[in-house]
Amino acid sequence: MTFTALAALDCAVRHFRETLAAVGVHDWDGPTPCSEWDVRYLAAHVVGGNRFASLILVGISAEDAVQAVMGVPQLGDDPLAAFDESAGSQRAAFHAPGALERVVSHPVGDVTGERFLDMRVFDVALHAWDLAESLGRQAALDELLVERVLETVRSGPSGMGFGIVPCPDAAPSATGMRLLLDMTGRCAST
Repeated sequence: MTFTALAALDCAVRHFRETLAAVGVHDWDGPTPCSEWDVRYLAAHVVGGNRFASLILVGISAEDAVQAVMGVPQLGDDPLAAFDESAGSQRAAFHAPGALERVVSHPVGDVTGERFLDMRVFDVALHAWDLAESLGRQAALDELLVERVLETVRSGPSGMGFGIVPCPDAAPSATGMRLLLDMTGRCAST
């Protein structure tokens, strides 16, 4: 059985949700591997990304989708419920007939729904790792998910189009997880 991009998204969402459910009341202001973000901002970024995906997949422009998402609080009083709602909407949008073939508007330029799905898997998976790392939990991803995200990073533009600077730390014999972390700027020394 092939580990499809849709299956990879479900796996990434599971990783993120499991860790989000463990965030305690005193964890929200804690630091994350994303140096300028705290735990609350990281979670809001993922929820907002899910909502953004749901909007552009139905044909809304990236500019209008960003305005719609940025115009409302992302987490509200129940961050886990906000995540579940947004992840469910995103999943339904990606599973809609023709969603992967459609060209969608994105801040980095127009992309196919299939390429955008790879980008969402990348974002949710890496931020699942970031969130686990922030909470001091075992920060490891499913091996098939790691391989899928590595393929996306290797086939995408430098820095995934977002200016991510790779680390020079990983040896050629490093695990897939270590390679992925280094390729996405999560240096072993930080």
